[in-house]
Amino acid sequence: MDKLKIYSIPFVGLKKGVHTFDFLIEDDFFELMEQDLLQQGKVKVVIDLNKKDTLMELDFKISGHVKLSCDRCLEEFDHELEGEDRLIVKFGMETVEESEEILVLASNETEINVAQFIYEFISLRVPMRHVHPDDDEGNSTCDPEFLAKIEELSKHEDEEHEPDPRWEALKNLKDLN
Repeated sequence: MDKLKIYSIPFVGLKKGVHTFDFLIEDDFFELMEQDLLQQGKVKVVIDLNKKDTLMELDFKISGHVKLSCDRCLEEFDHELEGEDRLIVKFGMETVEESEEILVLASNETEINVAQFIYEFISLRVPMRHVHPDDDEGNSTCDPEFLAKIEELSKHEDEEHEPDPRWEALKNLKDLN
């Protein structure tokens, strides 16, 4: 049995109008997606499916958190997620993704599996650089011992390396211009 089947929404037989579907995304979902970016988290996804005569609009509301490893101190932290996305589903001869927001489903389809869309919409809310958020005063919430060690090592590195005389000459020439 396909483990992602629970993320399928059967739309045949639904009346026109808005229908709501709730999904709780947890660690087992991320394991099923077989991706390295996200592996843990707890995210609530509410999908409002608006069925019309010729198309469907799926509005995704996402809230929760995913666990990330801090690029600065290497400690794990919860990154809060919040947002909304829309997917337009049209019907045609074959299933094809027309654009990022428009999916064409084959007219013989009876359900839509939203697992990949959920994963993509969550992933889009993860920043490229993973760093602990600052506290209310704007101070880093990274491991203070680790930050102190980095500071200490960078001072020692600066002391050990004398400036390259060629670089100094270039800086002097630049200052003359």
